[in-house]
Amino acid sequence: MESEALRNIRTMRQVKTSSDVMRRQKIKTTNSLTRTQDETERLQSLADRLVGQTLAKESKRFAALEESIGKSRGRLIKAREKLATTINKNRALTELRYELQRAHWEGKGPATLKKEQLTEGGNLRRMTMKY
Repeated sequence: MESEALRNIRTMRQVKTSSDVMRRQKIKTTNSLTRTQDETERLQSLADRLVGQTLAKESKRFAALEESIGKSRGRLIKAREKLATTINKNRALTELRYELQRAHWEGKGPATLKKEQLTEGGNLRRMTMKY
């Protein structure tokens, strides 16, 4: 028996969204069937005044939505960069600690940091304590 699955595969060009279907469909109601052509044109022209305002409002809303999405994406990218910086710093610190531990276990001894000796009366101010 031959498989029917491959014949039923459709590409994205063949698929219609529900909004495409509804845009082309005209619902027949009792009211729409009894209207005359003149009445239909007059009723459609009434909405034409508000269409421009409605479309402008919808365009503004959509632009604000796009701007909001852009800001959110920017914040997400900044957060990821900050997290990546912290992760990279922690990896480098961990590698250094492993290296120092390995050197300690092998008895090589890590390179010690030289501390500057503080001289009496050098950069420090004198303090006197009275009881």
